[in-house]
Formats: sequence, structure tokens, C-alpha cells
Amino acid sequence: MAHRRMIIRERLTAIIGSAILFALVATSYWYSIQTQVAGLKYVPSEMSPDFLARNVSLTDFTPEGTPKLLAYADDVQHFSDERMRAERIQVISLDPNSAPAFAQADEGWSNDGLETIDLTGHVLVHRRQYQDQPPMTFTTEHLTGWLDTQRFKTDSPVKITRSADETSSQNGLLYDNVTRVLELYGGVESVFHPQSFRKADSAAPAEAVQTVQTTATAESETSAETARRE
Repeated sequence: MAHRRMIIRERLTAIIGSAILFALVATSYWYSIQTQVAGLKYVPSEMSPDFLARNVSLTDFTPEGTPKLLAYADDVQHFSDERMRAERIQVISLDPNSAPAFAQADEGWSNDGLETIDLTGHVLVHRRQYQDQPPMTFTTEHLTGWLDTQRFKTDSPVKITRSADETSSQNGLLYDNVTRVLELYGGVESVFHPQSFRKADSAAPAEAVQTVQTTATAESETSAETARRE
């Protein structure tokens, strides 16, 4: 009988010891996992956005609190390196120091909070009638805009429409919406409609339209032809 009790006591002691050892191992493992998880840091990928937004409307204000820029986009993606991608974007200038203008494109990229923006796909910039100047529109497939200074530049072929006049440039342009100075970079072809032809009856002969063709100088392909037409 005494021998049997001793055997039972030894078995209970072994079971209790095993349970205590198991508890110690489990506790140590739990603490090690918690320490590793606490030490983990999120490393964002430059290829995937950190947030998405749809039907976005942004307003930029002057230091006095007056709206100077409006931006609309169907979809916006923001990345951890401060890049921003917008689909079907429109940008409207409300700056009182420049002519009212807006730009739109299929896609826009910016990495400095919309101070600079690269527009691609069916790019259109329209300047409304301003003082005694007629409205002007130009279209291209790629355009860089410096929105704070209201300057726009493209090296792609561009077509400009100013009132009834049309101009195309194969090598792009630089346009300043504050000074209203337009520079065309070679391969320029313009069609001007004289004032007398504008006032004439719609049945006037088509020969009254003047076609002017100009080419860039041979010395440099990057030489600019400045058209101070404003």
C-alpha cells in the first residue's frame, strides 16, 4: 500500500513539474514573439500608394485666405515618397495677377504638392478672354506646368487656337500666363485671319486666309521663336 502511494506521488510530481515547465516555455515564447512584433517597422513600397481617394476637390489659398487654385480629379493616388497621381484631372487658376485659365488631362503627376505638375493624355489649356485679349487654347499630349508662376512648357507637338487664328509647333512651346508671352520652338505653321476677313460675309472667298510657314533656324534645334502676340 505504501509502495503504491509512493508511485502515485511520484507521478503527480512529474505531471506538475511538466506543467510548470510547459508554462515557462510557453511564456518565454510569447514574450519573444511580442518583442519581435514590437520591433517591426512598416516599410512602404514606392510602387504601391499609401492612400487612395475618389472624386477629389482641392483648393489652394493665398496667405490672405483668397482661393488661387482649384483642382479636381476622379481618382487620386498618394505615395510614400510624396508623389501623387491623378486621373482625369482639371486645374483652374483664380490668381488675380494672371488671366483666368484652366488645364485638363487624362493623367497628372506631381511630387511637390502641385507646385509642379506633369500632364499627359489629351492635354488642353484654355485661357479665357482677358482685358482686350481674345481667348486662347492649346492642345498637346504632354505638358509640364509650374502652377505657382503660371508657366507651361511642352516639347511635344502642340496646336494653338487664338480667336480664329491657328498655329501649330512641332517642337513645343513655353507660355507665361502672367506676362502672356508665348514662345514657339521651331517647326511652326500659322494660319492668320485678317480683321477684314473676320468682318466679311461668311460667303467670302477662302483665298483671304493667309498661311504662313516658318522653320527653326539651322544653327540650333532648340532655338525659340518668341511670338509676343498678346
